[in-house]
Amino acid sequence: MLEVDGMQHYTRNGGTEPDSAKYAVTMAGDRDLKFRGYEVFRFGHDELRDRDRAQPLLAGFFDSLLDRPPAGPSRVQLPAQP
Repeated sequence: MLEVDGMQHYTRNGGTEPDSAKYAVTMAGDRDLKFRGYEVFRFGHDELRDRDRAQPLLAGFFDSLLDRPPAGPSRVQLPAQP
């Protein structure tokens, strides 16, 4: 989970209580992106907290990402919009 100013973004009350409604909204957004053909790559807070550890991780990630062939247009059928 991403931490902003010491508070995880799936919590309330200063990070002391889980907030399942926030989590649900985020997951709905994730599904919407996937239906539109986007890929979502997630990183955990602990992976990025330390610059010396994060820099090679992200450099390797972007090297791998840019070496991939284009995926082409999505073949996922989008739900009808009201």
